[in-house]
Amino acid sequence: MRIALADVRTLAATLALLIASWSVAQAPQTLVIAQGVDIHGFDVHDHNQTAAEAVLINLFDYLVFRSADGELEPALATSWERIGDTAMRFELRQGVLWHDGSAFTADDVKFSLERVARDTSLREHGNYMQIREVEIVSPFEVIVHTVEPDPVLLGRLSRIGSSIVPKAYLEAVGWEGFDDAPIGTGPFRFVEWRRDERLVLEAFDDHWRGRPAFDRLVHRVIPEDSTRVAELLTGGVHVATNVPAQDKARVESTPGVRVEPWPTPRVMLYLMNTDAGVATGDPRVREAIDLAIDNRLLVDALMGGLGTPTRGRVSPGITAAPMRLFDTYLYDPERAVQLLADAGYGPGELTIKVQGPAGRYPNDADIVEFTAVMLEAVGIRAEVEVLEWSAYLGRVWNADAVEHMGLIGLGNSLFDAALAYTLIFCDGGYAGKTNWCDPAFDALLEEALIELDPERRAALYDTIYQRVADERVMVFLFQVENLAGVSDDVAWTPRADELLWMFDARPAAVP
Repeated sequence: MRIALADVRTLAATLALLIASWSVAQAPQTLVIAQGVDIHGFDVHDHNQTAAEAVLINLFDYLVFRSADGELEPALATSWERIGDTAMRFELRQGVLWHDGSAFTADDVKFSLERVARDTSLREHGNYMQIREVEIVSPFEVIVHTVEPDPVLLGRLSRIGSSIVPKAYLEAVGWEGFDDAPIGTGPFRFVEWRRDERLVLEAFDDHWRGRPAFDRLVHRVIPEDSTRVAELLTGGVHVATNVPAQDKARVESTPGVRVEPWPTPRVMLYLMNTDAGVATGDPRVREAIDLAIDNRLLVDALMGGLGTPTRGRVSPGITAAPMRLFDTYLYDPERAVQLLADAGYGPGELTIKVQGPAGRYPNDADIVEFTAVMLEAVGIRAEVEVLEWSAYLGRVWNADAVEHMGLIGLGNSLFDAALAYTLIFCDGGYAGKTNWCDPAFDALLEEALIELDPERRAALYDTIYQRVADERVMVFLFQVENLAGVSDDVAWTPRADELLWMFDARPAAVP
């Protein structure tokens, strides 16, 4: 029996439709993401960790949203204008609902921003104390008044600490009640949180942007890199963050999954204890430590080439930061040995504790171990202490100071030089960890923070960045380039700000 060409074409078209229908039916409606660390709760003003904000961004909204390409665009605010050096007017979006069905208004904006600006106990207070008052003009219009000119106010209102929370609901249940049952205006709403295990969210049908493509969003906590990658390869998760460079080939060779490059503004560095009573209080010792570390070897041998050496919190896309410090380092082990001798230390006579986390950043424990080997090579006895992330926070980070040097990876959610060093103000968040205080440096930083002229700002920050590099309050390693493992069932691309913004995620079978 002969089959007409037209019949063949019809049959092929029918088969194609059946396959497409089957693919859509098989597409995951629950999106599972694995990170190495958990959130610490739902107080969006009292944390400063990008890994937590990466999750919380799906529950809460900012006034201004930074797009994937770095542009600031409307969110809960639809428009804005500067009406003076210390005032900016915002028109608010109407028709926005909280997850309990109540209406978002200017009262929520005033409550949220004034809280983080005035409550000195909040971890993000230092980045919002510039806000003097939020004036309500109407239910959908506010004016944000700052104490002094703030050239990066819009950027502040698009990052960690600026999420808007529901005034009436919080006044009714309190922050403890909110931690049990948080509500926001984001694209997903809260279902369940099992600490250090998983956070479950579901699509919010009435979200002002529209309904997300996925019905449910599950954030799993998997600290071990190998376990996280294994879960990706076996289909247990759809997205795995911080895939180690050594696992890249394995992921790429496995059908159904892929590796996505993930450039970030995060810089790996050591905070140094500069107190006169410890060895690293001697600037010659800090310089010797810096010169003993081969930044390029760390990037090439440990990170698989993923990263760029730097001598400051500098990376592409950071406004007003001196890029001359990017892609540079000062490895000089012979000079390091001489500096140690000048400081009175012969081979093996100085012991330095090198502390760091495990599971928070790509190869973080290995970075600490590699550093120890490099210090040993110039005659420093290195004592290594590596702790799981939450233990590291409790044992080291929440203590008064690191013992000698503590590893941390600092991002830049403001994408501006202004964020980089405010924490080492004499009364800044890291002052107690470094024991470094210089009133002259503080005065320079204060001047830069209120300078509206772009050229003058850049010149001030050039001086500030160089001063930190010279003093070695921080010993810088490299800018981080992460890898994400992603299932082929999911259409999603990582963002430079490291947020796991899943409103943009789609089942791959859906156009």
